[in-house]
Amino acid sequence: MRFCRSISSLAVGAVQKEVDVVDAFCASGIRGIRYAKENSNVDSITFLDLEASAIKAAEKNSRSNGLGAEFKQGNISRLAFECATDFLEIDPFGTPSPYLVDGFRFFNPKKTAYLSVTATDVAVLCGAKTAPCLKNYHSKPLNNGFTHETGLRILIKRIAEVAAEFNMGIEPLVSFSDRHYLKTIMKATRGADLAFQSMKSLGHLHYCSKCGFRGHGRFPEPACRNCGHENDYAGPLWLGELHQKQFIESMGRLNQERQYSDKSEISGFLSLLENETGFPPYYYNVHQLSRFLGKGRIPKLGTIVERLDSKGYRTVRTHFSSTSIKTPAPYSEILEALEWKS
Repeated sequence: MRFCRSISSLAVGAVQKEVDVVDAFCASGIRGIRYAKENSNVDSITFLDLEASAIKAAEKNSRSNGLGAEFKQGNISRLAFECATDFLEIDPFGTPSPYLVDGFRFFNPKKTAYLSVTATDVAVLCGAKTAPCLKNYHSKPLNNGFTHETGLRILIKRIAEVAAEFNMGIEPLVSFSDRHYLKTIMKATRGADLAFQSMKSLGHLHYCSKCGFRGHGRFPEPACRNCGHENDYAGPLWLGELHQKQFIESMGRLNQERQYSDKSEISGFLSLLENETGFPPYYYNVHQLSRFLGKGRIPKLGTIVERLDSKGYRTVRTHFSSTSIKTPAPYSEILEALEWKS
């Protein structure tokens, strides 16, 4: 999880305002300790955990790092009424969904706050287990070639719903899929109109398993526009942006100043995220599309990008998959770009 903590710590620093941080599932305390030691804008850090052994470990590790902090043992549902914070970290084992309502209670006295959420129930969010996704996130997932983006958008949708109940609108600042987890860090701002605007960013994806065509809208389309086959669908989910470009640029500048062991990897990763803004809410796995075409040989990914760019369709690689692209190009143009040309 070092990479995840490094990315998250850069996000804390990129907030560019003084914040009080609560690490609500602190365990050993390593995440909160890094936040406090690496970012001068962290005014205070509070560690919470249900387990006495975790609080004891966090206290010991904080002392050894010369860090002053507050420690509270107990359930987040109770502690939410005892603490207030500008930046809340929710990183439980499995789904964060049961803790979101309690999480927003930490923001009750705040007009603006920041929420960092990690989900490790990737199989649920990415379509391998539909029933738990409907139960935990109130959305239907899809298990296909762009499932990790769909899962991330379902997670953000669930947060947006809870935020709206507290009269807060959300703005995802950086969101990503990596290894065994999905993560989003967002800004929440109080206001009934802002909450309503967030809810207007929810909708559905539709997908044809026969030809690979996909689309999005307020409601899913029943039949494929490309071949007429019955569509499958995912949602409701977040259709807005996953990242805020200027925020990621700020993270990148901080990364250049720090001596992280994974500095180079982070730099490349942030570049991919930065380029993903302004695209439809899905991506195209070129290997999967080649199977729809019945092709055993496909051009290099860079060649496909160049072909689509040359026709005026901005096309980029995506962090979700090393064999995938994001583009607004019509489906027919994408398939044509995949054709092998000698």
